[in-house]
Amino acid sequence: MLLGTRYRTAELVGTGGASSVYRALDENLGRDVAIKLFRPATSDDDGYRRQHTEMSILSALNHPCLVTLHDAGLEESSDGEISNYLVMELVEGKDLRRSLQERSLTSAQVAQLGADLADALAYIHENGVIHRDVKPANILLSHSTDQDTKIYPKLTDFGIARMVDAATATAHGAAIGTANYLSPEQAQGTGVEPRTDVYSLGLVLLECLTGEKAFPGPVVESAVARLLRDPEVPETLGSLWRDILTRMTARTPEARPLAHEVAVVLRNMTGSYVQSLPIPQTDSEDAINGGLITGGITTGNVRIPAPPSHAPTIGS
Repeated sequence: MLLGTRYRTAELVGTGGASSVYRALDENLGRDVAIKLFRPATSDDDGYRRQHTEMSILSALNHPCLVTLHDAGLEESSDGEISNYLVMELVEGKDLRRSLQERSLTSAQVAQLGADLADALAYIHENGVIHRDVKPANILLSHSTDQDTKIYPKLTDFGIARMVDAATATAHGAAIGTANYLSPEQAQGTGVEPRTDVYSLGLVLLECLTGEKAFPGPVVESAVARLLRDPEVPETLGSLWRDILTRMTARTPEARPLAHEVAVVLRNMTGSYVQSLPIPQTDSEDAINGGLITGGITTGNVRIPAPPSHAPTIGS
């Protein structure tokens, strides 16, 4: 199938309730991409609004731990049905759900994974977006090469995300999200806020460390359980993990840390957190002679010379 006169679809790589994802070739640029093709929907139903929500959100966001949106369009079938599609970067790797079924992660790997995802959540929260469906199946994992020692997570599927303070596209009081990872406020069908995502991320990290869902079981049973008790955080995880996970999964949003604080704590656990340093100031002589703008900078053992005052002469 050729979409938009340039995207040649290949194998199906995933399906959901409202869409299918295909590997495809961008014939104009000669690169592989992922195509998310939505089921046909009318302009007055929730499915259609969610498609446009995801499209508008992804187009405005740019972060290393978010799947990048390249393009979007409409496809009309032979029987006149119209479907939206998104063209996104192709992440070569499995999602976290499948990865956990095959192998366990070390504590250090979970801390690094959690810090990256918390950074991504802090970014979208700063831009007025709440994801509302943070779960292993929505976290893609990739390695840049076969020899790479770092896992690169990518948060995807913003289909039920909402803009902070914006009107929802679903009925009031409806619980939106995946039952095993819902926050208490989602389970109750009440308002959500950025720390709603922090709760869900806490459950994801706890599962990564223990290999078990904190709230398993059928939808209703799983959703109600978190209203009655906090998730069990084993003492064997150590005090650092127990503290941050207990705070992230507090039943009231006000008791949870913001995503940025979570990222800092987890980055410190990996020993890789470096606080931003102020830009060094130059004195007046440096400024006159070039300074940071025109060169003449000494940085470490390397001196960057100032540019010549005139263009070089080209000999005959």
